[in-house]
Amino acid sequence: MEYSKLGFQIWVIAIFLIATNLKGISSMKLHRDLGITQKSVCFLAHRIRESFDFSWLPGFDGPIEADETFVGGKRKNMFHDKRKEQTGRGPVGKVIVAGVKDRKTGQVSARVVKGTDAATLKGFVRYHAEPGTTVYTDEALDYQGMTDMDYQTVNHGVGEYVDDMGS
Repeated sequence: MEYSKLGFQIWVIAIFLIATNLKGISSMKLHRDLGITQKSVCFLAHRIRESFDFSWLPGFDGPIEADETFVGGKRKNMFHDKRKEQTGRGPVGKVIVAGVKDRKTGQVSARVVKGTDAATLKGFVRYHAEPGTTVYTDEALDYQGMTDMDYQTVNHGVGEYVDDMGS
């Protein structure tokens, strides 16, 4: 709110609208609801959403589950120009999202990551988990070797998808 020409009441209403909307709120809707310019709404919403960053909180103390996925549309549903740009098979043109879930609290943290290499995925898990936490993953080789964690795997190949859910 510092260095803003917008009144305190506008900020409070905007914070309420952004925080209570389950699926997010567009800048055009805020612009109409608050009666300010869209440029001001972009300034306001950016700062409010940035303040919602909870990265300063300590990591999960687990047990936690960790996994990654590729997010993006099917190639056949893309416009021809975009489809031509993407050559190759599999996750080409998709965004990689890694996530961890705390089994005790049910809290989830997910972020876009740059790759599925071991350094990236292990770093993501270590950032979101306290040392000594029990970590459950699939058998991906990229997660193996986390000596500071109690590392457990499930074997999807034999139909195992959950291990030790009693914890």
